[in-house]
Amino acid sequence: MTVIGITNQMDYFNQNYENQQQISGLIVADNGQDLFILTEYRIVENVERIQVTFWDETMVDATYQRHDPSTGFTIVKVDKSKLDEETRDGLEIAPLGSSYLVSQGDPVVPSEARLAYSDSIAYGVVTSVTNKISALDNEYNLLTTDILGSTDGSGILVNLDGEIVGIIAQSYSAKGNNVVTGIAISQIKKLIENLSNNVSRAYIGIRGQDVTEELSDKTGIPKGVLISSVTDDSPAMMAGMKEYDVIVKLGEQKVETIKQYHEQLGKHSAGEVVTVTAMRKGAEGYAEMTFDVTLGEV
Repeated sequence: MTVIGITNQMDYFNQNYENQQQISGLIVADNGQDLFILTEYRIVENVERIQVTFWDETMVDATYQRHDPSTGFTIVKVDKSKLDEETRDGLEIAPLGSSYLVSQGDPVVPSEARLAYSDSIAYGVVTSVTNKISALDNEYNLLTTDILGSTDGSGILVNLDGEIVGIIAQSYSAKGNNVVTGIAISQIKKLIENLSNNVSRAYIGIRGQDVTEELSDKTGIPKGVLISSVTDDSPAMMAGMKEYDVIVKLGEQKVETIKQYHEQLGKHSAGEVVTVTAMRKGAEGYAEMTFDVTLGEV
């Protein structure tokens, strides 16, 4: 299906016309009343109208639900009563597989990513499952393929069992190398659920990376989550946290990886005050510091 963002604009002759942008969408939930469709926020941001075109060319209006500023994904919803019975009967909820079972060399089929044309299909193999992207208070694994795509491409990565293993996000493809790249589906299932249910999450506002035991031994950096950047005007910045601080504890829980950090953060709510313990390098080495962070909301 296709999601269309529409804005009204004026031409040089002061004539009103519609400007449309479109991208693929994926039905991820159905509560009996509404269909919840995963797509990219850049298409529906600041638009005056959202429409969805279904498999039989039926076109109906949709409403914005919620988006995630870190991944750029959003959910829009369609009232099922606007669809006739034939259209509804031809719809299926996307079968989400496990990206943890995907290995290098596995064949995958991307939909609607090649050349950014709707209904286009290509074929290739996964070339890497170890690349990561740093996200707000989190990180995600990428599935990289050998399939050439478009910088504007979108869609899904499907295994040979017909299961979705990745959501294509070409903005994370290596610069100058427009191979089809997707975010591993297993790591964003909870995100999709929260967006569909219009559930907010707490945030601190850092991007970081793991300091493994091997890296710690080589560099002397303490094990934990090394902050690579602090988001402007974020709770982290307001509390005094800085780039290159190493987070070792969130509340009373020790954290050694960005995954542990994200999981612990998910147990708290926006507005809570949480003590973050970090190591900061000074003239005499690393010293422990604590920050009382008032969690924000995204």
